[in-house]
Amino acid sequence: MSFINDYCKQIIRPPRRTYSTQLLGPKTRFIKNVPIIREDFEFTSRQLKLQASYFVQESVHHRCLIYLHCNASCRLEGLQYVDRLQAAGVNLCIFDFAGCGLSDGKYITMGTYESVDVKELMNYIECRFGKVDEFILWGRSMGAVTALMLSQDPRITTYIADSAFTQLRTVIEELGQQKFGCFSFMINGFMPFLRSKIINEAQFDIDQVSPLNCVAVQSNKKRFYFLAGKTDQLVHPRHSQILYENCKSYKRIELCDGNHNTTRQIETLDKISKFINLLQLDSPLNVDYAKKCSKYFQEAQQCLNSYRMQQQEQEENLKEYVKQLERKSVLKSYQQQSRDLSDLEKYLE
Repeated sequence: MSFINDYCKQIIRPPRRTYSTQLLGPKTRFIKNVPIIREDFEFTSRQLKLQASYFVQESVHHRCLIYLHCNASCRLEGLQYVDRLQAAGVNLCIFDFAGCGLSDGKYITMGTYESVDVKELMNYIECRFGKVDEFILWGRSMGAVTALMLSQDPRITTYIADSAFTQLRTVIEELGQQKFGCFSFMINGFMPFLRSKIINEAQFDIDQVSPLNCVAVQSNKKRFYFLAGKTDQLVHPRHSQILYENCKSYKRIELCDGNHNTTRQIETLDKISKFINLLQLDSPLNVDYAKKCSKYFQEAQQCLNSYRMQQQEQEENLKEYVKQLERKSVLKSYQQQSRDLSDLEKYLE
């Protein structure tokens, strides 16, 4: 039974990635002279305290993308998209799933309760930062599964699902076949014990984790972008292909170079950015967002003014430095000419 314990641990209790909040970077950053404020906060879901960060910018609309990380990762995974999304006019929210990073929780549930936590996060964002015009979910692996399991939520318009699986049981069976080879028939024997153990410890059923049953929603207002690595050995790209084929809303799929953990290429990220901006919002100014975030916008404007003053001061210092160099150069040239003239006079004497 020790084998089942180890297998169970890989699923519901992978290594927790801890980190220092200093790695989140500066509280204020600038993208093309537009100030972005990062607000760290804590929200509660299922009586667990979960840690999150929201990158706020002043905008007519309140578009919010929530990045959902892998099962053995944390919110730092989503930091790489801050500049790209802010340049597209989208606020980014990153957070640690329960049992991950700095959040409370003992187990992960491969999307089962994570989807509940995302709903609570959306409620919190609207309460604290103002009504959201459009929610977007971008998830990878377990995060992608979590996103797809929320396909019925009317507040969400766009789903970026990178390396999602169709059913958790299927992935477990496939990994078992890779491990046991010709002895893969053993999987059917230990599967009931593994399922029972996970139910007892983490309170979820692996047979109920099935994004495939969730993507069949048909809606003109929903968009799905499926993504997978061609050489992914952990979650075979056929899972994304099956999800794509069963999806009944507007959809796209891309099989890109790399495996399960490969950093996606710039070209792929550019396609995703364009996909996110397919929906043209024509709603009026979001007064609720502007009102609740006014303090962040004022702080951002002060930071921008300070930033511009620093730039101006640096430019003035640089100009003065250049002038001093020019003076020294002219003086040095004059002194050299004087020495040359003196030498010439001595020679003529």
